[in-house]
Amino acid sequence: MAILGKIRERSIFLIFIIGMALLAFVFTGIFDGNSSTSQDPVLLVGDEEIGIDEFSRQVDFAERSYRMSTMQAVNFAFEQSTNAKAYEQTFDALGLSVGKNHIEQFLKTDPNFSSDPQFQGEDGTFDPERFTDFILDLSQNNPQGFEQWKSQEASIKNNLRVEQYVDMVSAGLNVTNFEAQQSYALQNDIIDLDYVRIPYSVIPDSLVTVSNKDIAAYIANNADAYEREEARNLRYVQFVDEPTAQDKVLIENELRELLSSRVEFNEVSKQEETFPSFAEISTEELAAFVSENSDVPFQDAFVSEAQLSGNYANTLFKLPLGEVFGPYEDNGFSNISRVVAREKGGKAKARHILIAYKGATRAAETVTRSKAAAKKEANSLLRKAKRGSDFAALARENSDGPSASRGGELPEFVREEMVAPFSDYVFKNRVGAIGVVETEFGFHVIEIQDKKDVVKVATISKKLIPSEATSNQVFTEATQFELDVQKSDFRDLATQKSYSVKEINDVKILDESLPILGAQRQVVRWAFEEDRQAEDVKRFALSSGGYVIVQVTDVKKAGLPSADELKATVSSLAVKEKKKTMLLEQIDDYNSLEEVAGQFDQTVSSAKAINRFTSMLAGASNEPAVVGVGFSLTQDDISEPIGGNSGVFVVQLKSKKPAESLTNYAGYKASISNTTKQSIQSNVAKAVKNTFEVTDNRSLYY
Repeated sequence: MAILGKIRERSIFLIFIIGMALLAFVFTGIFDGNSSTSQDPVLLVGDEEIGIDEFSRQVDFAERSYRMSTMQAVNFAFEQSTNAKAYEQTFDALGLSVGKNHIEQFLKTDPNFSSDPQFQGEDGTFDPERFTDFILDLSQNNPQGFEQWKSQEASIKNNLRVEQYVDMVSAGLNVTNFEAQQSYALQNDIIDLDYVRIPYSVIPDSLVTVSNKDIAAYIANNADAYEREEARNLRYVQFVDEPTAQDKVLIENELRELLSSRVEFNEVSKQEETFPSFAEISTEELAAFVSENSDVPFQDAFVSEAQLSGNYANTLFKLPLGEVFGPYEDNGFSNISRVVAREKGGKAKARHILIAYKGATRAAETVTRSKAAAKKEANSLLRKAKRGSDFAALARENSDGPSASRGGELPEFVREEMVAPFSDYVFKNRVGAIGVVETEFGFHVIEIQDKKDVVKVATISKKLIPSEATSNQVFTEATQFELDVQKSDFRDLATQKSYSVKEINDVKILDESLPILGAQRQVVRWAFEEDRQAEDVKRFALSSGGYVIVQVTDVKKAGLPSADELKATVSSLAVKEKKKTMLLEQIDDYNSLEEVAGQFDQTVSSAKAINRFTSMLAGASNEPAVVGVGFSLTQDDISEPIGGNSGVFVVQLKSKKPAESLTNYAGYKASISNTTKQSIQSNVAKAVKNTFEVTDNRSLYY
């Protein structure tokens, strides 16, 4: 009510703002050429297009069904649509189809259809004729339902074709004995090596210089590690529209007026009327009083101290009956609260074992015992519980209630939340008592676990919002900064005005959220507009209130970054690469490891029981290239110099011990086969999709 009042006070101002916004929207569409009616498809997979209508339906479905954000749903729909269109074209090219028999077999095995009584024959199994009659009836009497079935049938056919295709690929996969033997050898062959490592540190960094050309060459030679998609770097200053201390005092004063009764002259009756204070209003009129004056509805419920939120929970819980506390600030609201009622032990925790009988409310069809038998069984369980049997185990094994799987545990409850006989027993007996109670659901063996005191608190809350003067001041400051920054350096101006600048790097074209700011798709779309350049600036209104002034600091094109961009991170790697080349050129001809060690003042080391699987060298960490060369040598052979991760190596094979042959490699074959099968569906989908060129226009629409 308070918020609505402020809106009414500013109605002329709001009408003006809305009118200007509409004009801006119209003229923006005319002059910048952007339009939501783009004729481009959202996706183009090979020769198949996916238009915005079809795609948006999938996005809406994902948002509703999986509670995704818009961009999460867009990305989900993209993956689903791309896979579907790629598979569809592949299947058509192969002539892979699904017939009536395939669908019938699916319906027979899918519990959603086979367990539905209307599709079952007299023997309780799925009857295709009954299902066919059902579909015919839909086509004649329920066109909407029939269209839904046609869509579902198309989905079933597509899924069955995918299964068939994956099965065909799987049938062509086979693990040979040779592959199994190789896998076994990879893990179990071992060698002993002597080696000399010449660490890269023997050449001081001061003797090695790398140019931009060297860095660019390193990036190009390691393109897979540095290839990137298009991105933007941003910086921003945020202008938060939040209430000032003075604004909060004004709102608190509105609440203070409710703490005293007031007298007003009624123009209709021509008499003075007295309006009671928050403390004086009767409990019968309290809900209406709160609703009229509060931004938060009246909560007519008993709560324990733990359920009272905020910093003043303990104070409110201990407040005497009828007393008012406040104003106090909590969680963005200014509040006054009054304790309406208090009940000792008014909230309970209990567990129970329900023994239902035939005809009891909500009794399952499988329950056939009589009422007398149910009572007898409940009393038997009561005796067991009182003698010390595990109550939870008794509940899991015997209870007919939904809480059986939890050992009979029930959430905390107040008297009104349970049927009367159940509540009467719990709230009239002590904690620890165990007894039997009859309700409409059957007989309950109840154990009272805990009780808590509760209170009912009425609270009038007013949202702490900035005043019109504060909001106007924030708008003025944000707009002025946006204007000034057009002719000044962004960071210098922010520093001059004591504004905090935040940096956001590597924003991608389909990002939805930005660090700290949260969902800001509008900012991302602007940053990726076709004509966007570094140093462009724009002001954006935040849905949470206030504004951000955003500047693009870098426009990163897709592909390999420049040497300047990666200089800080790649320079050390390029230095190591150059040292490797220098060391390989410096090594003299040698006939022994000792000669190599002597040239560089190093020592000969030994590494025992090395296998290809770990590629670990004692004292030199992970060196797969070195270990690989070691396995290629014959005994006592000395290798050529090898560029490793931590230095240049020369190795000599001292011994090679192949793993003892197995009589049967079935275990290794099964392991390779299982690993392949676990990933086959995703790998097949990826392979099928990679055969088609995909044009992605999501950013034009979302």
